[in-house]
Amino acid sequence: MQTAKLPYVDNAKAIIITAAINLGVVFLFNWPNGITYSGVMWDSLICAFITVAIDMWIVYARMSKMRANGEMPAKVPESKLMQRLTQNPLRLGAIYAVVFAAITVAANGLILWFFGMWSMAFLPWVVYKLIYATLLSARIVEFCIFRYVQPDWAKTGNTDTETETKQSVQIDVNIKNPMPKISVFKEMYGGVTGNIAMNIILGSALGGVVIGADSSVIINPTTVEGIPITGLVFGLIVGILVTRGIVAEMNKTIMSYPAMAETAVADKRFTWMPVKKASLTRLVCACMMIFSAVALPSIMAFFGKSALNFYQFCVFITAYATLISKPLSYILMRRCLQPDYIQHVLNHVNQ
Repeated sequence: MQTAKLPYVDNAKAIIITAAINLGVVFLFNWPNGITYSGVMWDSLICAFITVAIDMWIVYARMSKMRANGEMPAKVPESKLMQRLTQNPLRLGAIYAVVFAAITVAANGLILWFFGMWSMAFLPWVVYKLIYATLLSARIVEFCIFRYVQPDWAKTGNTDTETETKQSVQIDVNIKNPMPKISVFKEMYGGVTGNIAMNIILGSALGGVVIGADSSVIINPTTVEGIPITGLVFGLIVGILVTRGIVAEMNKTIMSYPAMAETAVADKRFTWMPVKKASLTRLVCACMMIFSAVALPSIMAFFGKSALNFYQFCVFITAYATLISKPLSYILMRRCLQPDYIQHVLNHVNQ
């Protein structure tokens, strides 16, 4: 069974190093008074340059070693744009530094402006910096690797038959193109507009949205005291949708590759969870409802926001849903890869 992924090498080292260095910068320059809006802009610029330098150094060294050993991937989506970029890591790093610095400064500036955060205390700044630095590093690593799996660099020096055979047998993964696509923006637009519609409906039922006598719509701010109720409802919805989607996809995979039951190894961290879809959904929903009811007001209070207007809330809840869905999806996928679950699905199909 092939998997579509990028990067296909371990990027934990690069991310941990960049996170540690960025954390050190925060303590060096922002302890104990926190940071201002202009300080975040300068920090974004410096963070992008540091992160590109570290990630490029680690990735290029690793990719050079893999190429020398004939361990490059057999299937790679070719990108004309990537192949037009220089192969030299110093010049490529300079290009990436400028691009990602501009994106990081613009993104952080827009986020802080949108939420009216003109300064941050030290602890909220530490958390915010670690989040955005980690996400930035992960993205930069993807683009560094994607440049060096392109055939104009990856196949240089690998011309003998033995190496070509070794390379196609050892590395059999289907590399995913990390370049942004129109479909991604469509999904983002659909997710945001779906959240807006859902929040208007929930707000009308819970009092956050008031319909006037002339059919006008008045959208009240979401307060830190009232958002736990939203967390309960939102946790229920996320639990149902994510569980149903992951279980459906994993069941298809299991039925397509029934032989995986022979190689699956039980992991006690996941085998305690139910195998039946209804029971698993109830467990996930209960956990998500409790977690969201506590997490949402805690995040608002931690960043000093006592109330959010409707548009701020829509962005906030969309970002929360995106972040929380990733670890939840991972846990559910691991549950579905346990031997008892695989056998349960196969037995159900054979009945």
